[in-house]
Amino acid sequence: MAYLKPLKCLNLDTNQQKNFIKFFKMLPDKPTTTVRFFDRSDYYSCHGSDAEFVAKCVFKSTNVVKIMAPPGSDVEVPYVVLSKNNFERFVRDLLLVRNYRVEVYTNKGPIKASNDWVLEFKGSPGNLSQLEDILFTNNDMVAGSALMALHVKQQGKQKVIGIACIESIDRVFSVSEFLDNDFYSELEALVVLLGPKECILPSAEADYERIKTLLERNNVIVTLKKKQDFSLEKNDIIQDLNKLLRFSKGQKESANTMPETSKIIALAALGVAIRYLELANESSNHGHYELKMLNLNRFVHLDAAAVSALNLFPKSGANINSAAFKWHSILGVLDRCKTPQGHRLMAQWLKQPLRSYDIIKDRHDIVECLIDSTSARSELHDLHMKRLPDILIVVNKLIRKKASLQDIFRLYQVVLRMPKVLRLLETLENPTVRNIINEPMKDVLGDLKLFKSMVEQILDLEAVERGEYLVKHTFDDKLKEYKVQMDDIESKMKRLLAKVADELGLNAGTSIKLEFVGHHGFHFRISLKDETIIRKSTKFQILDAVKGGVRFTNEKLADYSADFTSSKESYEEQQKTIVDEVVRIAVGYVEPWTMLNNLIAQLDCFLSFAVAAVSAPEPYVRPKIFQEGEGRLKLVQLRHPCLELQEDVNFIANDAIFQKDETTMYIITGPNMGGKSTFIRSVGVAVLMAHVGAYVPCSEAEITIVDSILGRVGADDNLSKGLSTFMVEMIETAGIIRTATDKSLVIIDELGRGTSTYEGCGIAWSIAEYLLKETKCFTLFATHFHEITEMAETLTTVKSCHMDAIADNGKFTLLYQVKPGVMEKSFGIQVAKLAKLPSEVVQLAQKLYEECEDHYAQLQMENDEDGMKLLKSAIGKIVEVDPNNDESIETMLQDIRICVRNSSSTYFRKTFPKLYA
Repeated sequence: MAYLKPLKCLNLDTNQQKNFIKFFKMLPDKPTTTVRFFDRSDYYSCHGSDAEFVAKCVFKSTNVVKIMAPPGSDVEVPYVVLSKNNFERFVRDLLLVRNYRVEVYTNKGPIKASNDWVLEFKGSPGNLSQLEDILFTNNDMVAGSALMALHVKQQGKQKVIGIACIESIDRVFSVSEFLDNDFYSELEALVVLLGPKECILPSAEADYERIKTLLERNNVIVTLKKKQDFSLEKNDIIQDLNKLLRFSKGQKESANTMPETSKIIALAALGVAIRYLELANESSNHGHYELKMLNLNRFVHLDAAAVSALNLFPKSGANINSAAFKWHSILGVLDRCKTPQGHRLMAQWLKQPLRSYDIIKDRHDIVECLIDSTSARSELHDLHMKRLPDILIVVNKLIRKKASLQDIFRLYQVVLRMPKVLRLLETLENPTVRNIINEPMKDVLGDLKLFKSMVEQILDLEAVERGEYLVKHTFDDKLKEYKVQMDDIESKMKRLLAKVADELGLNAGTSIKLEFVGHHGFHFRISLKDETIIRKSTKFQILDAVKGGVRFTNEKLADYSADFTSSKESYEEQQKTIVDEVVRIAVGYVEPWTMLNNLIAQLDCFLSFAVAAVSAPEPYVRPKIFQEGEGRLKLVQLRHPCLELQEDVNFIANDAIFQKDETTMYIITGPNMGGKSTFIRSVGVAVLMAHVGAYVPCSEAEITIVDSILGRVGADDNLSKGLSTFMVEMIETAGIIRTATDKSLVIIDELGRGTSTYEGCGIAWSIAEYLLKETKCFTLFATHFHEITEMAETLTTVKSCHMDAIADNGKFTLLYQVKPGVMEKSFGIQVAKLAKLPSEVVQLAQKLYEECEDHYAQLQMENDEDGMKLLKSAIGKIVEVDPNNDESIETMLQDIRICVRNSSSTYFRKTFPKLYA
C-alpha cells in the first residue's frame, strides 16, 4: 500500500528527519510484542513496523500511516501520530489486555527538534511501576498485574520448582517450592491459581523451553534473564528484603528469621524479580511489602483446560461490560461488583476455589444473609459500593509521595461513608457477617480516627465544595494573606454579578450565575433561552454554549478571574510544605487502609454473589456442602448460568446425581448440538461456583468438596506450537490421568476424534475405564462412540444416558433433555440439514450412510455365530410356512420372537433392543 510522503514530517526539517532516521535504525532489534513510542511533547509517534500495528489497533485503518522520506535519503520510515489521550488509552490496552511490552523514548535535547533521544519509561504486564501515572491517574486498576519468577533444580529423578510472585498493587511477595513431573502439572495449576501477567525465566534451555511453552499457552508473557542472575547470594537477597518488608511491632527486623526464606530455590527467583522491578532502589517501597508462603493445598486444583472448558473468563480482548460479551463467561455472570478492588478479588476467587469446608460455609452464610435482606443489599450495592474509590491506588500514590490533597480527601470520604455501611451491616444481625466484616471494619475505622481528625483540621472543606483542595488558611500567615486577597476578589466578582444582573434585567444567583470552570476560570452563565439578551451586546464575550446554558464574561470579570487565579497559585505554592507533611503522616496509615480495602473488596464480592443469585431468570440456590471424601454430588434441575441469561434462550434444566460406589460416571451420547457439552460443563461450573462461595443455578444442590476440577473439552489445533488436535487431546488427557484422585471431578467431551474411528474409540474406552476402575473419580464422559456405553452393562457405577431428540416425518427436533439409556441412532445427517447443507450433499450422505450401515451389519452378522444360526433357522421357518394360513404365520412369528429373546447374539441385542426390554 502506498502511504503519503509529506515534506514536513513531524515538524522536522530535512536534516532533522535524516538524523532521527539514523537514530531509529541504530536501535536494537525488539520482539514484535514490544511497541516503541516517541514523546514529542504535545503528541506521540510510532515508527517502522509499529506504525502499521498501531494504526490498525487505534484507528482501525492504515490510511493514517505516513512515510518519513527526506529528500536525498534512500531510506523510508513509516510513522503514525497519536494524541496524548489515544496514547494513554492504547498503552493501557497493550499492557493490561494484549500483554505487550511498551518503551517510551523522550527527547532530552534543549529544543523539540533535537535528536537526543533516551529510553525514559518501559513497562510490561508484570512491571507497571514506571507507567502507573499514565495508566491509573484517571482510571481504576481493575485487573491484577502479578509478576512471577521461576527457577528449577534437579533432585535425583525429580524436579524441584521454586517460584516467587510479586503483586505490586497489593505489595505482597509470595514464594513456594514443590516437586513436579516432566509435564509440569503442578506448575500449570499454580499459574492458573496466581494468574501472573509475566514470568521471568533463566535463558531458555531444554526444561525451560517446555515451561516457556506452558506459560505462553496460559497467556503469560515470558521475560528471559541470564542464568547467572538466579545465582544471587542469599545475603544480598536478604538485604533487599530487610529494606522492603514491613515487620510487625516487636518482630525481629530480619528476613533471615522468617520460614519463607528457607526456600532457597524460590528465594533465588524472588531476588531476580525484585531486581527486575528495581524495588529496593526506590526508597518509597521500603517497609511496605509482606512476605508469605503459598499453600497450594488450600485451593481446588484447576488445570488450564478446565478454565477454558468452563468459560471462567472472557476471551482475550473481550470487554466484559459490553452486551455482546457480558454473559459469555462465569466471571461476567458473577461479577456485579461496583469497586475496582471488588473486580480484582472476584477474578482471584474464581481462580482459587476453596477446599476449606468452614470458609466455604462462612461465605455461603453471608451470601444467604444478603439475599434475605433485600433493602440492605440494594442500599449497600447500589448506593454505597459504587461511591468507594480504589483505596490501594491512592495508598500507592501516598507511598510514592505523589499523592495530592484531593487524594487525601478521597480517603477521608471513605472514612465518612463507612459508618453508614457498618450500620446497615449491623441491621442484618448475622454472626458470620459480624465476625468476618463488621468487627474487623470497626477496628480499622478506630485506627483511622486520627487520620480523620487530621484531615478535618487541615483541609478547607468549604473550598472542597467548590472543587478546590486547599489547606486551611489559619495554618500560616502567608496563607492568611492570600486568603484575604482571594476573598476580596470574590466579593468584587459577586458585586459585579449583581451589577450585570441589573443591566440585563435578570435575577442574580438564579437566572444569571457566577461560576468557575477550570479552562474558563470565573464566568457568568445564563439559560439558553436568555442568550438573545447578551448576543447583541459588545460588552460581553460568549465563551461557549452547553446543555446547562450559555457561558460568557466581560473584561472586568476576566481581570478579576486572572487575579484570583494568581492568588490561588501563590496559595497552593505556599501550602506545598504543609501538604508534603500531611502525605508523610498519611503514609503511617498504610496498613489500616490496606486492611479496609480488603474488607471492602470482600463485601463487594459477597454482594455480587447475592445480586447474581437473585437476578437470574430462576434464582440460584444455596448448595449443601459436604466434607471432602463424602462422595456425593446431587444437582437437581441444573442450568448453565451463562446460557440462561442469553436472549431468546429457554434453557432446559437437567439432573446430575453421583454417589460414591454407586454412580461415579455418566457416559452421555446424543446428536451434535444436542446439549452434551453444555450439560457436562454445567456440572463443572456449578461445582466451581459452590467452591468459591456463590449460590448455584439449580433447584437443589448437594456438593462434596473436591480436590480438583479437570477438563478436556473442545478440539482446537495449537498451530503456533505445532501440535495437532489429537496431540493436544492426548497431552491434556494425560494430565487428567496423572492428577485425578477419587475426590476429583473430571469432564471429558468427544475424546478420540482426531484419529481413526477404531483407534479413537479404543483410546476413549480405555481412558473411561481407567477413570472408572482405577481413579474412581466423578466423571462426565460425552462421546459419539456408542460402543463405550456397553460399560454400563457390566459395571454398576456407570450410568449411560443420552440427549433426547426426535426425527419424525422429515422433521428433526433437539429436546436438550438428559434421558437414561443409549441413543438408538445417530442424527448427524439431520444436523447437516439444520446447517442448511445443499440437498444433493445431504442425499448423497444418506445413501453412503445406509451402504456403510448395511456393510457394517453384514460384518457383525458374519462374526456372530449365534446370530447366523438364528437367522438361518428363521429363514427356514419362513420358507416352510403356509402363506395362506394366518394362524401358522402368527405361530411362526411367535417362535422366531422367542428364539431371538433367548439368543445370546450380540448383533440381535444391539439391533432389536426393544425385544429385550
